[in-house]
This record gives sequence, C-alpha cells and structure tokens, in this order.
Amino acid sequence: MKFIVIGITDNPNPWFPPEVMEIITKGKVFSGGKRHHEIVAPLLPQDAQWIDITVPLDAVFEQYNSQLSILNCQLIIVFASGDPLFFGFVNTIKRKMPEAEIVVYPTFNSLQMLAHRLVMPYHDMHIVSLTGRPWPEFDKALIEKVGKIGVLTDKEHTPAAIAQRMLEYGFTNYTMHVGEHLGNPSIEKVTTLTL
Repeated sequence: MKFIVIGITDNPNPWFPPEVMEIITKGKVFSGGKRHHEIVAPLLPQDAQWIDITVPLDAVFEQYNSQLSILNCQLIIVFASGDPLFFGFVNTIKRKMPEAEIVVYPTFNSLQMLAHRLVMPYHDMHIVSLTGRPWPEFDKALIEKVGKIGVLTDKEHTPAAIAQRMLEYGFTNYTMHVGEHLGNPSIEKVTTLTL
C-alpha cells in the first residue's frame, strides 16, 4: 500500500505544483479532515472516493483497506495540515502500517506560518503539542524557563486555558501570539496579547 500525503494550509484556493496536481487528477481514493475536503473538493476527480479522518483512527484504516480492495487500488492520497511530518498524520500511518510506502509533499506548518507573520525567527522555538495530549510537556518547558514556546492547541487546550494555567502557576513573564486560520487570507487572524 502507498500513501501520498499532501500538506495544505487553510487557504480556500490552494496552489499545488504541477507534479502534485497530476497526482490529484489521477487519484481514486482520497482522505483528510472535513475541513481539508471542503478546501480540495473542487480539485478532485468526479469519481473520487473520500474517507474522512476522524477518531477512532482504527476505523479509518479499516476503511482504507476496504476501499482499496473494492477499487482494486493500492494508493491513498491524504491531505493533511502543514507539514505532515510535524506532529502530523504521517506519524500515524507509520505506526499503524509500518510496511506502507509514504511520499510527502509538505507545506509550512502553523507555527512556521505564525513566525512568518510576526517576522519572528523560530530556530530557537521549543515546540509542544497539546493537541489531544496532556499538560506535562508544556509544564516542563515552563519549569525549564524556555524563552520561546510554540504550542499546538485543541478545543480543550485553548489559548485562554493555556494563559490561565500559566498565570495560576506564576509564569507571568510571557507574551502570547495567537494565530487562527493561518493561510486563509480572508479570515486569518494573528493577535498579540498579554497573559
């Protein structure tokens, strides 16, 4: 089985190099989040099969196997946010199907795009993902007095919840930059706030 994983931003009119467009036009089975589907739907072949990536992920991989047998196909094209190797779906594929061949076409991840908008060098940024993960790695970065922490958030670990946690534990010396819908020129928003 082969996966081609294409990174995208929130731009509603994505641009892909000709090589990637050719892959898309010849594809049969596609996958990604609902948001990704909304963005790329106009680019997909008319007879494309789409598999939403939702939890539980075991069910998604079962759908991959069943669709590939039905269509007698060995290729799944996945759309993923940013760089699919940066806390991304490629890591899940490698864990669930270690024998699968994987080709990646990345784009900038959300923390890179935020740094670009702020014109902030990010080579010294300590990255923490709170997306579906508990607090300890974030807490460790604070305890170690890391100067610049890039945080990936989710519905539970929102910027407000992060700021509240930092204030509760006395970490008041940080400024927070929040990026929303990065890559979508009509609704992208970057805000700089005190905790």
